[in-house]
Amino acid sequence: MRKQGWLSSLNHFDAPLAEIEAGLAALGWGSEPVDTLTREHVADILQRFASAELDAATVEAWANLVEGRDDIQFEPGHERVVLDAVHDLANPVLQGRLENIAPAVLAKLC
Repeated sequence: MRKQGWLSSLNHFDAPLAEIEAGLAALGWGSEPVDTLTREHVADILQRFASAELDAATVEAWANLVEGRDDIQFEPGHERVVLDAVHDLANPVLQGRLENIAPAVLAKLC
């Protein structure tokens, strides 16, 4: 799979995280954005957490992987909201447990 495909898979979280991480690691890093993370992507992750499809540790790992990518841009016009949501999900020690902050993060995305 090409870089854009792996980044899209990360944004949609439609494959095992370890597989996505390995695919991206094999391709290396890039500074030019080739895919966009939207409010809808993050809201979907939170809804999957709420339905127990994903656990808090997996959401944190996903957010950390997204947060470290320069080749993912955030939804135009909503960059700060998406960036803040990813930061909150990636840092439960600073922001609080996911089950406590998820409703507020989701509300900011809407």
